[in-house]
Amino acid sequence: MIELKTNPDTLHAMATEVMADRIKADVLNAAHDLKNLRDYAEGLERNTQQMSGEIQSIRTQRDEAAAALLAIIRPELENMIALELEASAGMDNVNERLNDYEDRLERMEDNGETVRDEVKDMIRDGEIVVTVDVM
Repeated sequence: MIELKTNPDTLHAMATEVMADRIKADVLNAAHDLKNLRDYAEGLERNTQQMSGEIQSIRTQRDEAAAALLAIIRPELENMIALELEASAGMDNVNERLNDYEDRLERMEDNGETVRDEVKDMIRDGEIVVTVDVM
């Protein structure tokens, strides 16, 4: 709030006591201007407080909306992440098995039979899928 050093009401009282018309008019005009400025400053202060409250309300609404949106999206995101982790775990398993097969192939005499058995196992486990298109 703007603090005025001069009281407009006192100026009005003084102006009515002054005899010279010109001085009286100037003092009355100054008192009127001060009242207008005071009223304008009070209005600005009210508007500023109101706008500050509205801004705070909008921030609260924004935060609540963000939390609600996250609550809606979070389960789906968690499912997607879990599926990706499972898929990558499956790939790790396939890579481990392939490395294991390579080691076995080096140690075994009948390489062809072992590969066939391992491929059959992979098809049976669903790691390899074979589709046939009939034309």
